Amino acid sequence: MIRLIATDLDDTLLDASAGLSPRTKRALDAAMARGCGIALSSGRMLEAMLPFAEMIGVNAPMLLYNGAMIYDHRTDETLFAPRIPFETALGIVKLAEAMGYYIQLYPGKGYYCSEIRDCTRAYARQINVPATPVGMPMARWLEQNPSDMQKMLVIDTPEGADRIQAALRKAFPHGACYLKSKPHFLEIAPEGVDKGRSLATLAQHLSLSPDEVMAFGDGQNDVPMLKYAGAGYAMANACPQALACTPLVAPPNTEDGVAQVIEQYIAANLIGAM
Repeated sequence: MIRLIATDLDDTLLDASAGLSPRTKRALDAAMARGCGIALSSGRMLEAMLPFAEMIGVNAPMLLYNGAMIYDHRTDETLFAPRIPFETALGIVKLAEAMGYYIQLYPGKGYYCSEIRDCTRAYARQINVPATPVGMPMARWLEQNPSDMQKMLVIDTPEGADRIQAALRKAFPHGACYLKSKPHFLEIAPEGVDKGRSLATLAQHLSLSPDEVMAFGDGQNDVPMLKYAGAGYAMANACPQALACTPLVAPPNTEDGVAQVIEQYIAANLIGAM
């Protein structure tokens, strides 16, 4: 029996316009009506997830920043929130900028960049939260504003994201981890943190076993979550790593794939209360 559903947002739960379709909303409502928990799981920050949490009326804590925070907006309770240490974050930023990469920093509220570029505008439109440009290299800004980081994000070409991922893993194997959420997005989270470990932490908090958890995702950063869940579904539009990690495949997000799977489980009476 599935008692908790964890789902990624972009290219998974959301449609091609980054919106929530009526069919998907109905399926989530039907699952929650049976007492099943709905946990949103995304690389997004809180400000970019709250609108969907409130629109859906989720009844379980959210996994933010690729699992670097577990937060229940209903009670304003933070259950888990490790960070990338300042010295590690500074080293990562210095190397990324020395190699010519654009990087965004997330110290806990909002996100910061050196300047507004086309990729910044596209990202801000996607999450509906504007960036704060600081008008200087991010390494210099971080030196002037020392802080541990909730996450960092490099935006480049898919090939460029692969190169910087390999370089950072070699240069800074401790203090942070590096997973792609999209071909051109390299998400940098605290060491030992990923969606799978955070989902396991949430499930344990709710006294649930992996077999009682369903998960949906499309990116490399979703792989640990899909592996943890007893029913881990990669979207048909997912990256090769996600499709290779599980035998379960949902229809694409453009066809309400998450809704279709939930509807099938409800019809088979396989979704129940937490």
